[in-house]
Amino acid sequence: MVSFTLRGDQPFNLNISYSLMLDFKLVGPAAPVVAVAGEDLVLPCSIHPRVSAEDMRVEWNRLYMRQTLVHLYVEYEDRNDEQIESYRGRTELFKEELHKGNISVKLSAVQPSDEGVYNCAAGSMSWYDDITVYVEVRGKSFHNFSLLILLMNCLFATNALVLNL
Repeated sequence: MVSFTLRGDQPFNLNISYSLMLDFKLVGPAAPVVAVAGEDLVLPCSIHPRVSAEDMRVEWNRLYMRQTLVHLYVEYEDRNDEQIESYRGRTELFKEELHKGNISVKLSAVQPSDEGVYNCAAGSMSWYDDITVYVEVRGKSFHNFSLLILLMNCLFATNALVLNL
């Protein structure tokens, strides 16, 4: 807040931070993010134009679920006490990127149950915005398909051997 006195003795206050922060917004992917089960995934979300998120509240949630918290960063630290159990130990913000406005979250060892709608939200005393990120999870199709073919060949070979005896 900036204070100064115009003519007379009445101070004039101007809240510059509020008027400047109104021009910021969160930006994320326009299309669903596709993940492969078992691999890591980055859920993209950033503040544009770039502004530090180090002193902001950053919250990632799953929508349309009873429990929703995926990751919470507030007052310069992660606070995941109420995090959905299946996300424990699998989420992290890129802390070295917060000063650039990058509030993306990394999700390790993606599971099929991670597919769904996520909400990325950030805010301070004078500003708030949120976006939606859609996640699709696909299996390791080539690896799983190859393994399935190998198992089927073993079964057919075993059946053929038993029938010939």
